[in-house]
Order: sequence, then structure tokens, then C-alpha cells
Amino acid sequence: MSLPVDISFQGVPHSTAVEETVIAQAVRLARFRGAIMRCRVSLALAEKHAHHGKPFDVQVHVLTPHRTHISSNAADHDAHSAVRDAFTHMERMLAEACRNR
Repeated sequence: MSLPVDISFQGVPHSTAVEETVIAQAVRLARFRGAIMRCRVSLALAEKHAHHGKPFDVQVHVLTPHRTHISSNAADHDAHSAVRDAFTHMERMLAEACRNR
């Protein structure tokens, strides 16, 4: 599968390891919906919270032929965990869309 994946790091230094995690998670989405045309992932550093430090916010946008699916922000202090959470949410959304076809 040759899925176009756009990854943006906003206020976060580029990380090859995080990029590889994003690509691996994006490729997994094909098992839920093979007609994915594009996947966009944004990773940003959240505003500082009083007691929680600065978690990473991840948002995933998936474009299919008839719809754009957008995950809600997933936030975690670990970028890899935030990426996995965002993609887990997207997997649930795509599975639901496949059931409703």
C-alpha cells in the first residue's frame, strides 16, 4: 500500500522515531478501509497546564473517497502514546463508517 502520509510537527522538534510510529500506524488503517486517499497527522506541543506539564497533542485527518474523518485531539506526555491514541480513535471511526455503509 502506498498511502500518502503528511506529518507536521508544530512547536515540536522533528523526530524520526515519531515519524516512523506515525507511518506504521497509518499503514494499519488499510485493514479498516482500503480506499484511504490521504492521511494527515499533526503533532503539536499543548499549552502548559498548571499541574500536567506540556503534553503532545495529535490530530489525525483521513480522506476517503466520500468523506474526511477527523480524530479528536489525543494528548499525552509521551509523543508515541499520543500518536497511538489518536490512531486508535481513528480506527474506531473507520470501523464504524464501514459498518454503516
